[in-house]
Amino acid sequence: MKLSEHLVDLMQNAVDACAKHVLIMISGAGDAISLTVQDDGEGIKSSEVEKAMRGEKAPRGRGLLLLKEEAERNGGKFAYSSAGKGTSIEAEFRFPEMGKIGDALLVFWQEFGIMDFTLSMTSDKGVFVFDSRLISEKYGRKDDVQTMVKVRKDVNYAQTNLYGGI
Repeated sequence: MKLSEHLVDLMQNAVDACAKHVLIMISGAGDAISLTVQDDGEGIKSSEVEKAMRGEKAPRGRGLLLLKEEAERNGGKFAYSSAGKGTSIEAEFRFPEMGKIGDALLVFWQEFGIMDFTLSMTSDKGVFVFDSRLISEKYGRKDDVQTMVKVRKDVNYAQTNLYGGI
């Protein structure tokens, strides 16, 4: 799976956890990419995560096993924490197939526009930050399709500049 597809899964988990805000941090250094996703939702019960990690159907936490396997297969690491309120997922990859992060966010936004998110992408080439709570200031009305298209283009352009070809 591409990193962008994992991101959609993690955002779905945040929606299922009734999160109001998700922080997505993507950081590139050398040949590695780190992904951290933190939400302010209900958290994931350890029993649900254990089920998910065994490949069993769990009410929440779908996709965590796939993300863990992908990270480890690519010489990286995976960690999660969830204590009552909120969940934090961290994954590190070496040479991951990224996909288009902007396209993934657009898909998510169209499906679940009820939640706000902040995206931070960094590398030795610079920093890009997008905060959906500030969208009207830079892009236009949050419910306008053209606004979503502008966001997608900006995110994909920043991704290309920071991490190379998509």
